Amino acid sequence: MTNHEFTQSFNLAKALDLVVSSRIINGVLYVYNTAGQARPWESFASEFPLERLQAMVARSQLRQNPAN
Repeated sequence: MTNHEFTQSFNLAKALDLVVSSRIINGVLYVYNTAGQARPWESFASEFPLERLQAMVARSQLRQNPAN
């Protein structure tokens, strides 16, 4: 994953309230959810790849702005 892809994924995950922050501990990148629980980024990214996050945001936007 490139830095650009990480940034896109992380920002989408934040917009969806799936993560709130990140931190590197002993060389491992962790993301934190709203309950403050840490999870390795690799684990999170395998469950929520960029394409899935993009689809989730698109569905969220459709629900907020249904076609007239």
